[in-house]
Amino acid sequence: MTRRTPSLWQFLEHNVKGRDSGRYSAIFREQLDRSELLATMGRIADTVNFKAGELLIDMQSYLPPEALVRSFCFQRHGQDYLLQLESWGPQPTVVFMTRKWRNLLCPNFLTWFYHLLGVEECVVDLRHSSLFRAEQITEADVESWFTYLISGFDRAFTPSIPQDHGFPSSRRLANQTEPVAEA
Repeated sequence: MTRRTPSLWQFLEHNVKGRDSGRYSAIFREQLDRSELLATMGRIADTVNFKAGELLIDMQSYLPPEALVRSFCFQRHGQDYLLQLESWGPQPTVVFMTRKWRNLLCPNFLTWFYHLLGVEECVVDLRHSSLFRAEQITEADVESWFTYLISGFDRAFTPSIPQDHGFPSSRRLANQTEPVAEA
């Protein structure tokens, strides 16, 4: 009684659902691009740079179909602190991460060895991420994101999205008798 394992194609057919060809992702991205959130984020970054009298926060925008919508970078002590706005579905995500490039003073043979092993020359560390509803984010929320960024991700400034911003708590979901979403 041996069980025959399915081929790769049979496995894919039975276990992996087809993608939407990017149709829904494009719709969500377009809604986010039209939201006031992007303008607010850009305005706050511009104000920070103006008040600092220098380019303190570097802003980059990305075109569809890239899920990354906008990235804000703050540098301190050879480390990049990044605030990224991403669109992976109906609710965007704000992601905070650090990026530190390897020491360029290492001997050339070590650099060659890293390339041989396929080791990246930068280290990325995810610090915080959160889903949210763009229409419910206030300017104060966005300011708290930038405060966290400029603080070098000091825990005292970790932003939070309250549960009433559209995401029920796990306790509320456990007590819910109706389906969470209709098919």
